[in-house]
Amino acid sequence: MAGWYKATEIKEIPQGTMKGVEVAGAKVLLVHGPHGLRAFEDRCGHMSAPLSLGAFKSGVVKCALHSAVFDAETGAVRSQPQMRMGGVDKLPPELVEAMMKMGQIMAQIRCEVLRPYPVAEENGQVMVHI
Repeated sequence: MAGWYKATEIKEIPQGTMKGVEVAGAKVLLVHGPHGLRAFEDRCGHMSAPLSLGAFKSGVVKCALHSAVFDAETGAVRSQPQMRMGGVDKLPPELVEAMMKMGQIMAQIRCEVLRPYPVAEENGQVMVHI
């Protein structure tokens, strides 16, 4: 049922940090930037990896899987996923060939903006509308 739900206490997400939480059965990424709290669906707009496993720095959220970068205020895509890996030259040629084919396929997957949720602070609690 749609409504406002407690996500966490504000003290659990200091400014400059992000945190993944479950709210009413939905996985939510809370981001506490310089302009306040933002809430997004906790899934990368590229391959649905949990963004809460990534990094938040300088106003952007970076996915841990393929390094897609999203604006932490709006959820807009700032940088497309990266399919490069270091150390590939040390792998067997057959594996490198298979990875290159897979990379060509994954590069065609459109990276979507992050789905936002309304978020508010109330009496020290972070509330999210699901």
